[in-house]
Amino acid sequence: MSALAWGVGSVIAIVCLMAWRRSLETNAARTERASRPAALRDAELVYMERLFRVSTPVGLVAKLDRAYRLPSGVIVLVEFKMRWSNQPSLSDVIQLSAQRRAVMGQTGQSVASYGYVLVKTPAPRALPTTHRVKLITDEQVVALVRRREDVLAGRVLPRSSYSQKACLTCAFRAQCDHPRV
Repeated sequence: MSALAWGVGSVIAIVCLMAWRRSLETNAARTERASRPAALRDAELVYMERLFRVSTPVGLVAKLDRAYRLPSGVIVLVEFKMRWSNQPSLSDVIQLSAQRRAVMGQTGQSVASYGYVLVKTPAPRALPTTHRVKLITDEQVVALVRRREDVLAGRVLPRSSYSQKACLTCAFRAQCDHPRV
């Protein structure tokens, strides 16, 4: 093989590799855009699978699934869940609210008082359903963190959950006076 033929072959291979890589990035971007709630179609993806920390007024560490910046500059949080129950839960709202507090505390950016929970059932070919949820306030997040600390330290007794399913896996089940089902 001549040096010229080898050089041309190498250039062609590099161009093909670059085109293939660009195609993968384009497909990934298309897939990401298609997975967004409709209200975020014109938003910019700013954070994906990112950890945020804040230490005041309470310590919080939160890992976001996704965060989008609206044209107005406000950040909107999105949480992905896979489960059979196709509805958001209170724990989803608390999780997004803690994420909101951590993002605002670490970055100083404005984060919406609502977020989205995308629930996909494990059924084959099931499409995710988008649920817009109203987040709890920063004060409520701080109160929950402080209550958790008090329960873990034994300063206050735990309360029973509104959810019987949560009671089944609760670490304080043995100490709880809630009637069991």
